Amino acid sequence: MTRLLELLVSLLIVAALVILVGVLLPSHGHLERSVDVPNPIRQIYDSLNTMRRFPDWSPERRLDPLVTMKYSGERLGPGARVEWSGNESVGKGSLTIASSIQDEQVKMDLDNDFAGVNKTYTIDLIPAENGKTTKIVWSYDVDYGWDLFARYAGLYIHGKPDANVQTALASVSAMLASFPNVDYKDQDIQVSEVTGVPVLVLPTKSPRTLDEVAEATAQAVTRIQAVMSRAGLTQNGPVRIVTSNWGDDSYAFDVAVPVNSTSFSLDGSTQQITAPVQTDMVGDLDAQPAELTLGQRDDEGQLYVADNVRARITYSGPVLTTEYTGSPAALPLLRLQLKAFAETHGYFYSEMNGGRFWDEVTATSEEGEETFKVYLPVEP
Repeated sequence: MTRLLELLVSLLIVAALVILVGVLLPSHGHLERSVDVPNPIRQIYDSLNTMRRFPDWSPERRLDPLVTMKYSGERLGPGARVEWSGNESVGKGSLTIASSIQDEQVKMDLDNDFAGVNKTYTIDLIPAENGKTTKIVWSYDVDYGWDLFARYAGLYIHGKPDANVQTALASVSAMLASFPNVDYKDQDIQVSEVTGVPVLVLPTKSPRTLDEVAEATAQAVTRIQAVMSRAGLTQNGPVRIVTSNWGDDSYAFDVAVPVNSTSFSLDGSTQQITAPVQTDMVGDLDAQPAELTLGQRDDEGQLYVADNVRARITYSGPVLTTEYTGSPAALPLLRLQLKAFAETHGYFYSEMNGGRFWDEVTATSEEGEETFKVYLPVEP
């Protein structure tokens, strides 16, 4: 009996010590890690102020490549949310942007199986004095309250929570390194929708000098206008320059002229202009006609008209677009800015076929300066 009482007393003492130590343990947990990156601060902020880039830096995806993710709420800023469900190591959880200060801070509410409540990630962006790099400081905060089990679990905050923060930082750094390193913060870039229009198109190539590109464009427009006249069509909008390949020494592009109708008659044949039609033809490519004739489709599915001029309905859907007034020498930079904007905001783009950039001259001033509108087709 005496030994039983001694055992009970010992257990009570141990329990009391456990409770006492638990009460003395911190009711709040905090850790932070940092990394320096060379990207413009707006790129960093935009990449973290959306959940559309979460799959690229998610610690959960590193633990379970098959984890499923679902977006909800806003696309950008407070209210943007992602939920995930994965294997035993990942479980279920969500991340929601709670607040953001442009180019300074993004705060996210975290809901997962880590111990504690009110779990948050706070990401502060601190530019270096030399302006060449930005320090990303990633903090994790959690409240344990009077939950003694959670307080004890907080002793292991430098376990999985710390590993997740370090994984996220390393992945964000690698993701940013893949973006075009251009600053677009002073360029007004908008997301809008465009509707496809019928155009006559002439594939063109020239050396990469402004004068030669302008001369090649003018010659292409003249040829297209001659075909338009024969087909009874008229121009119905500004000429478009659709980039095919911006090479080191040469520039391949399509000159596209919008026209007023989706049908035309030429050489006694009536033709309908449609979106490019991809054929399922397989076999010996050499067996195809060496020269296309009216009504045939080229390898991009465009309708052949005459004199190497083709016809198609242009892309319909969401685009990134921006305007610029000045020299066309700046157009390659504008295209890079649109690509960087698409990357940081989680828009997909292909630069192939209907996904290629196109430019329009929308105005010309008395001083001879041109106003360009640049488009990049994207997927949400």
